[in-house]
Amino acid sequence: MKPPAKPSGRPGDKDDPAEPFVPDLSEGAETGVYLALLELLDEGLIITGDEVILDANSAACRLLGRDYRQVAGRPLAELFPSERAFLDARSRLFIAGDRRGVLPFALPDGSQRELRYMVAPRLRPGIHALVISPADTATMTPSQRGRAAHPASAAMQPPPDARAMYLACHDILTGLPNRKLFESRFKDAAAHAVERRSSIGLLRIDIDNFEAANSEHGEDAGDALLQQVARRLSAAAGRNGLVAREHSDSFLALLPDIDLASEVGRRAEAMLAALALPFHAGSREIQLTASIGTALFPQDGRGLDSLLPNARQALDHARRMGGNNYQHCGAGARSSDHGHFETGLRLALERNQFAVHFQPLVDARSGRVRAGEALLRWQHPDLGLLPFRRFIAAVRDGELIRRIGDWVLQDACRQARDWPCGGADSPLVTVNVSVEQIMHGNFPDRVGAALAAAGLAPERLELDLDEQVLEREGARLLDTLQAVAAMGVRLAIDDYGRGLSSIPRLRRYPVKAIKIDPALVRGVGKSEECEAIVEAIATMAGTLGLEVFARGVEDAAQQAFLCALDCHLQQGPLFGRPMPAPEFAAFVAKTSQ
Repeated sequence: MKPPAKPSGRPGDKDDPAEPFVPDLSEGAETGVYLALLELLDEGLIITGDEVILDANSAACRLLGRDYRQVAGRPLAELFPSERAFLDARSRLFIAGDRRGVLPFALPDGSQRELRYMVAPRLRPGIHALVISPADTATMTPSQRGRAAHPASAAMQPPPDARAMYLACHDILTGLPNRKLFESRFKDAAAHAVERRSSIGLLRIDIDNFEAANSEHGEDAGDALLQQVARRLSAAAGRNGLVAREHSDSFLALLPDIDLASEVGRRAEAMLAALALPFHAGSREIQLTASIGTALFPQDGRGLDSLLPNARQALDHARRMGGNNYQHCGAGARSSDHGHFETGLRLALERNQFAVHFQPLVDARSGRVRAGEALLRWQHPDLGLLPFRRFIAAVRDGELIRRIGDWVLQDACRQARDWPCGGADSPLVTVNVSVEQIMHGNFPDRVGAALAAAGLAPERLELDLDEQVLEREGARLLDTLQAVAAMGVRLAIDDYGRGLSSIPRLRRYPVKAIKIDPALVRGVGKSEECEAIVEAIATMAGTLGLEVFARGVEDAAQQAFLCALDCHLQQGPLFGRPMPAPEFAAFVAKTSQ
């Protein structure tokens, strides 16, 4: 998605007074005062944590040559020419305690600019204020700096009432845009989408169990929870996404410039994952989940009067599904009859409507593709291409689970046969297998048949087992897995960390690797608890001689954190989305050159 052409566009900026602003440092009516003070400064002001920029005023955005949404919420390291320059700057600013000086900053076009800085470290633990100004105007008077920073006509005019403007279009409690601003932003996004022939994702989000939490812990805790929910949803919506508070525990999200419908699903999943992490109200830890309904402009409606009801219909279906999931409008009504959906799945096997896509798992040090994870897709005759999560609830019959699982195993091995090979460095193909599939019939024979039919060496196949396998007892399961491992096939435990299964159970089975639950990986940089669990898993894996893979890596900061733990095998949006088989083969060929 292309960044907006205009500068920051924060409230108080003449170019676009309706641009959303979600501050993290203040609450209630004081937020308006805080905003107004930021915008009255001619110097650039950046409020930052140790790693992430929390906020910045318009002057800072101009000095850095960036849009507001390219600054706020982004890693602080992005402002510096290199990782070394960032580490040196962070040491000077926040550790050594330098209060004034000059530093090189990176501009989006690849050039650098020296800016003079003043810093006030530790406004509160982990929060710092950084004032920046052009190095060549450091000796100007304040009035001269004002004339240099703004056009003459703007300098002659009094500043607008930014506080009143902010309160008119934002929710007081959370700092999110309100319904009025959301509608305004939708109109702008719709016009742009028509011009680009792209789509817009619209999401309605309800917190499943908020009323119970509010009643149990009190309204003050409830308000604190809503503020945390608002921040997590905004982060999960992405750089160009907009989250608004509709009322109480209901939120809206706008995702502009959507080229693939699946992008909306990925954002919804990111929101569910963000909300699945524990919340804190005082010393209490609280669990919340959400239901999400999605709709697309213009496919599901050309205005909010039709899109919002459609998204509400999908939201209601998500609630009927038990919550903690998302549904797309229309799909719920057509797929709510699981029996009908299950019949369609049986026909899909006969009519060859299934396909396998692959997501790369790479060595973050070299960029080399280490493996491709096989992911099932259903080319539904009415609903289009569906990921497995959309129809998993309908796959309830053990025999159907086995048949679909075996089909994926066979097709994945066949596709992997055509990937570029480099001897010992040839990428693995990883396939998820269920307990039902393992325990049905003679599983080792079926694995051997799939390998033989594809002409694939056993060493190039990795089978991912759900962590729940570790909770099962019985000699048959152990014997089956040992027989598969004896063939040369690798076994790994997937989504490790959800239940933190005991180490003795982990050592019982012939597994070679564990894969950290993506929800924990996505929490890196956001939750100290997640970081501690990830570090503990990585340490434990090293002690047991197991490889550790990290799934769900979204940004460079998470990549760096994991590499520091010697967890270099990583997978996630940062390295590549799931791809159709031919596209993945080309990707492997390109990265292996």
